[in-house]
Amino acid sequence: MSFKAVLLTPAPYPGIPHDEHAYREKGIEVVKAICKTDEEAIAAVADADAVVTGILSRNVIEKMTRCKLIHSIGIGYDGIDVNAATEHGICVSNPADYCLEEVSDHAMALLLACARKITRQDRAVREGKWDSVAKLEIRQRIWPPMFRLKGQTLGLVGFGNIPRTLVPKAKGFGLRIIAYDPYVPREVEEKYGVELVDLDYLLRNSDYVSLHAALTPQTHHLLGMEEFKKMKPTAYLINTARGGLVDEQALCEALSKGYIAGAGLDVLETESVSPDHPLLRFDNVIVTPHGAHYSESSALEIRRRPFEEICRIMEGRWPRCFVNPQVKEKYMSKWGTMRE
Repeated sequence: MSFKAVLLTPAPYPGIPHDEHAYREKGIEVVKAICKTDEEAIAAVADADAVVTGILSRNVIEKMTRCKLIHSIGIGYDGIDVNAATEHGICVSNPADYCLEEVSDHAMALLLACARKITRQDRAVREGKWDSVAKLEIRQRIWPPMFRLKGQTLGLVGFGNIPRTLVPKAKGFGLRIIAYDPYVPREVEEKYGVELVDLDYLLRNSDYVSLHAALTPQTHHLLGMEEFKKMKPTAYLINTARGGLVDEQALCEALSKGYIAGAGLDVLETESVSPDHPLLRFDNVIVTPHGAHYSESSALEIRRRPFEEICRIMEGRWPRCFVNPQVKEKYMSKWGTMRE
């Protein structure tokens, strides 16, 4: 009997599998299913041995009788009910380290664009405000305040793989780096040359607050009006993590009232953003379309990861990027022994 892997998405998703011949050689049947409801998803994955997806509810997971692995399409797995998977003896994996360079580059790019007001200056030039008379508006309305980057403070909220990759890049610009992450041991301070602080201190002392936390019920709207009021009026918010970490209504109010200087955002609370989105009204906000992860290299890598993790499960090995290692006992009682 072949091993059945289902790529489950709510819309067409290009690129996976990366090499259908490689799957066939391993005896893996690949099925692509576009499902918008739980009922459609249940029909598609009921007999799947592995599911590659970004969204999978408890209702669907409970109906899967053969599934051994759920692999998240992206690093974030907040759309997958990991607790339900664990209860049913299903491993969950993600491509945890596939785009560290790209996302950290993007965070740094947004920081620099905010610091030097690149997009605002670009728009002014396109409007013909380059000559000496028109340039007065740039000098008076756009440039001030603008500060030398060296010596300013970057506050990292969350200190996992991506912010750790960002550290040497930010240090190259002379930034002092502090970080908040209640799950990180103190030893990382010396290893990475950062100071671990509480969130209150980070907000009050950072010139740039860059979000890198996972989205969980505890971190949903981690930054709201109370937090924005603590930030410097000259500080910028950078978010390349998850839109749900930020209360967007509060962010709009904070920008309107000048509690913070601006924001560079690669993610918003919803993936579908219309041109009349409130945050797009602000000329001190830069928004990119959730593309921090992309490069030609990372695109190849993300297509390869599901295949690698599925092969590991077929060979009786645990996933390399294991989201729920606590499932091991339940998994082995259901499917048999495994090796590392």
